[in-house]
Amino acid sequence: MSRFFRVLIAIALVVALSGATCNRKPDCPSLGVAVRPEPVIVERRVYVPVPARLTEREPIAEGPIAMCFDVAAQRRAALERANAKLEQVEAIQATGVKP
Repeated sequence: MSRFFRVLIAIALVVALSGATCNRKPDCPSLGVAVRPEPVIVERRVYVPVPARLTEREPIAEGPIAMCFDVAAQRRAALERANAKLEQVEAIQATGVKP
Protein backbone atom coordinates (compact mmCIF):
# COMPACT_ATOMS: atom_id res chain seq x y z
CA MET A 1 0.00 0.00 0.00
CA SER A 2 2.75 2.43 0.83
CA ARG A 3 4.23 1.96 -2.64
CA PHE A 4 0.85 2.91 -4.14
CA PHE A 5 0.74 6.10 -2.08
CA ARG A 6 4.32 6.96 -3.08
CA VAL A 7 3.42 6.62 -6.76
CA LEU A 8 0.26 8.66 -6.27
CA ILE A 9 2.20 11.42 -4.47
CA ALA A 10 4.86 11.39 -7.17
CA ILE A 11 2.22 11.82 -9.89
CA ALA A 12 0.58 14.65 -7.95
CA LEU A 13 3.95 16.42 -7.54
CA VAL A 14 4.75 16.07 -11.24
CA VAL A 15 1.39 17.55 -12.18
CA ALA A 16 1.73 20.37 -9.66
CA LEU A 17 5.26 21.24 -10.71
CA SER A 18 4.61 20.99 -14.42
CA GLY A 19 2.94 24.39 -14.44
CA ALA A 20 -0.32 23.13 -15.90
CA THR A 21 -2.89 25.88 -15.68
CA CYS A 22 -6.57 25.86 -16.38
CA ASN A 23 -7.34 28.22 -19.23
CA ARG A 24 -10.39 30.38 -18.68
CA LYS A 25 -12.81 31.26 -21.43
CA PRO A 26 -12.24 34.75 -22.80
CA ASP A 27 -15.86 35.81 -22.22
CA CYS A 28 -15.74 35.05 -18.48
CA PRO A 29 -15.25 38.07 -16.23
CA SER A 30 -12.28 38.23 -13.90
CA LEU A 31 -12.61 36.47 -10.57
CA GLY A 32 -13.30 39.64 -8.55
CA VAL A 33 -16.13 40.95 -10.76
CA ALA A 34 -19.78 40.26 -9.99
CA VAL A 35 -21.98 39.47 -12.98
CA ARG A 36 -25.24 41.40 -13.25
CA PRO A 37 -28.11 39.13 -14.31
CA GLU A 38 -30.10 40.20 -17.35
CA PRO A 39 -33.77 39.28 -17.75
CA VAL A 40 -34.58 37.12 -20.73
CA ILE A 41 -38.04 36.97 -22.26
CA VAL A 42 -39.04 33.42 -23.11
CA GLU A 43 -41.89 33.08 -25.57
CA ARG A 44 -44.25 30.28 -24.70
CA ARG A 45 -46.83 29.05 -27.18
CA VAL A 46 -50.15 27.90 -25.86
CA TYR A 47 -52.41 26.14 -28.31
CA VAL A 48 -56.14 26.71 -28.36
CA PRO A 49 -58.03 23.50 -27.68
CA VAL A 50 -60.55 22.52 -30.34
CA PRO A 51 -64.05 22.04 -28.90
CA ALA A 52 -65.30 18.45 -28.89
CA ARG A 53 -68.34 19.34 -30.99
CA LEU A 54 -66.00 20.18 -33.86
CA THR A 55 -64.28 16.79 -33.76
CA GLU A 56 -67.41 14.64 -33.79
CA ARG A 57 -67.63 12.18 -36.67
CA GLU A 58 -70.36 12.58 -39.26
CA PRO A 59 -72.46 9.47 -39.97
CA ILE A 60 -72.16 7.94 -43.43
CA ALA A 61 -75.54 7.48 -45.04
CA GLU A 62 -76.26 4.08 -46.55
CA GLY A 63 -79.27 2.50 -48.16
CA PRO A 64 -80.57 0.34 -50.99
CA ILE A 65 -80.14 1.37 -54.62
CA ALA A 66 -83.78 2.42 -54.79
CA MET A 67 -83.02 5.17 -52.27
CA CYS A 68 -79.86 6.40 -54.02
CA PHE A 69 -81.13 9.98 -54.36
CA ASP A 70 -82.00 10.18 -50.66
CA VAL A 71 -78.66 8.63 -49.67
CA ALA A 72 -76.80 11.06 -51.94
CA ALA A 73 -78.64 14.00 -50.35
CA GLN A 74 -77.82 12.74 -46.84
CA ARG A 75 -74.13 12.30 -47.77
CA ARG A 76 -74.02 15.79 -49.25
CA ALA A 77 -75.53 17.22 -46.05
CA ALA A 78 -72.95 15.33 -43.96
CA LEU A 79 -70.14 16.65 -46.17
CA GLU A 80 -71.41 20.22 -45.84
CA ARG A 81 -71.58 19.86 -42.03
CA ALA A 82 -68.02 18.50 -41.99
CA ASN A 83 -66.79 21.42 -44.12
CA ALA A 84 -68.55 23.89 -41.81
CA LYS A 85 -66.76 22.31 -38.83
CA LEU A 86 -63.42 22.63 -40.63
CA GLU A 87 -64.09 26.32 -41.26
CA GLN A 88 -64.76 26.81 -37.54
CA VAL A 89 -61.51 24.99 -36.68
CA GLU A 90 -59.59 27.23 -39.11
CA ALA A 91 -61.10 30.30 -37.43
CA ILE A 92 -59.95 29.09 -33.99
CA GLN A 93 -56.50 27.96 -35.14
CA ALA A 94 -54.88 31.41 -35.41
CA THR A 95 -56.25 32.83 -32.18
CA GLY A 96 -54.03 33.33 -29.16
CA VAL A 97 -54.57 32.30 -25.58
CA LYS A 98 -53.34 34.26 -22.59
CA PRO A 99 -51.60 31.91 -20.14
